[in-house]
Amino acid sequence: MNATTSPPDTARSVRSADPVLQGLAAGPLYVDRRCYTDPRIFALEQRDIFAHTWQFIAHDSELKQAGEFRTAELAGEPVIAIRGADGQLRLFLNTCRHKGTLLVDAPAGQCEKMKCPYHHWTYDTQGGLISVPKVEAYGDRFHFAENGLVPVARFEVHAGMWFGCLDPDAPPLVAYLGLAAPHLAEIGAYAGQELVALGAYRYSYDANWKLLMENTLDDYHAEYLHDYAFTQRAALFQMEGTSGFQEKEGSRFSLDLGIHGAFDQCDDIRTLTIQTLRERRLYLGIFPSFIALYNPVWDVTSFRIIEPVSVDKTNVLTYCLAPVSATEEQRRAIGERFHYSWGPGGRAGVDDILVFSRVQKGLQARAGGRINIGRGIDRTDPQGGPADDHAVRALWKGWRQYMGVDEAAGAPTC
Repeated sequence: MNATTSPPDTARSVRSADPVLQGLAAGPLYVDRRCYTDPRIFALEQRDIFAHTWQFIAHDSELKQAGEFRTAELAGEPVIAIRGADGQLRLFLNTCRHKGTLLVDAPAGQCEKMKCPYHHWTYDTQGGLISVPKVEAYGDRFHFAENGLVPVARFEVHAGMWFGCLDPDAPPLVAYLGLAAPHLAEIGAYAGQELVALGAYRYSYDANWKLLMENTLDDYHAEYLHDYAFTQRAALFQMEGTSGFQEKEGSRFSLDLGIHGAFDQCDDIRTLTIQTLRERRLYLGIFPSFIALYNPVWDVTSFRIIEPVSVDKTNVLTYCLAPVSATEEQRRAIGERFHYSWGPGGRAGVDDILVFSRVQKGLQARAGGRINIGRGIDRTDPQGGPADDHAVRALWKGWRQYMGVDEAAGAPTC
């Protein structure tokens, strides 16, 4: 497999570059600081990226029973995924058709019907309007069938992961994933078994949403930012063929998967072995805001869903998953390992969150120069080394294309 590709046609530019983007540094190796700090650019990201790309909504194991639901946002618009009484999973805009009130406020749960708290308009689990108090006042022109919940344009599943998209003209999910699709399917199964979500927690950090995407695919920082954790827990970081950070040649890669990026640890990137050998670490970023993780040392699978709030505020929803066949004891052990490493008080995650706020503050120094993402640019092989920026550049490739910035034509770029 050639791990480095050009952006697929599905990563189309949705608009011409906005005047706000003028004057940003050109070229693929640098990022202008304003891309992390300018509220106007954040607003353009919501309009041009998040409104046109596929976003993770829920894992299939969360929504097995009728009435089970999970709420989320797509480009700032509230949505709700709910399993209908007919067994079908649907995605609706989470807004009452009467006055626009947020219909369901809980992040997840189960219900027999959805009642708006404002005027008690009530909907069934299939999105149909079933009750309106004093409906006769609306006269003969009012029809229940015309006032059901509005479906989101696109809602598809891949390897147990449900994604939604507001753009009716967006490519199919698998086409959008491109070269990342088989890697995501690897993480989404355990030796051929389905995964089940053991739980999820949400946290916030005071910095731009892109910092977490970059950080996950940046193996350069781990040896330094997490030096205490690695020193204290050296045994946990012994990978087959490696000793701490002294790994055998060619055992770790930074991959460009179109507009998606992956950090990979494997002996042969052309062979997908994770489902049977469970020896390969794979951290995969799906542009723009979904991260799937598998670590064979801890034998833990996790998802991170990045939820931009503002230019310097981000929410993150983090899942812990286990194979469906795992016993209660095995699930408890997986949960403990997850919390020890990736949980709210995990050894590595706290370091990342703290440094994000420092990065965000430092980025306010507008004359401080451009941000460098050029590590490994001169490598001739199709995949980068473990500390290279191949995967990070892939994400910025998608950013430029969806923001309508034509790098080849010399337009301003981030």
